[in-house]
Amino acid sequence: MGRALVPATVRAATRPYRGKAGQWAFIGHRVSGFLVFVFLLLHVVDVSLVHWPKIFNEVHRVYGNGLLRLFEVGLLFALLYHSLNGLRIVLIDFFPRAVANERLLLSGVVFLTLAAGLPGAYVIVRPFLEAHL
Repeated sequence: MGRALVPATVRAATRPYRGKAGQWAFIGHRVSGFLVFVFLLLHVVDVSLVHWPKIFNEVHRVYGNGLLRLFEVGLLFALLYHSLNGLRIVLIDFFPRAVANERLLLSGVVFLTLAAGLPGAYVIVRPFLEAHL
């Protein structure tokens, strides 16, 4: 059966939906928000350990290992993306015509996230690298 014989609606229905900028921004906002929420829960538990100095110090010693430093880098990127994307959402809410530039605005959010996150990631990982290299 040739492609010309299959209606366009059927062809479109069989292709996977890849999403557009708005959908990816929405998914990123939800995921980054969830990650920040999980961090806040862990932070509350961490701070509550101040009444037991030995346990508190042990927990903070664990924070210095390489894997948890990478998690801190992930947290930094999640916080940056979530806050910048929130500003993008506010901008679109106040200026509805900005929806026409949604892809450009999302590109700006990603650029600013990387521009601010990469130097921050270096600062977070540097002490671990200096101690082990």
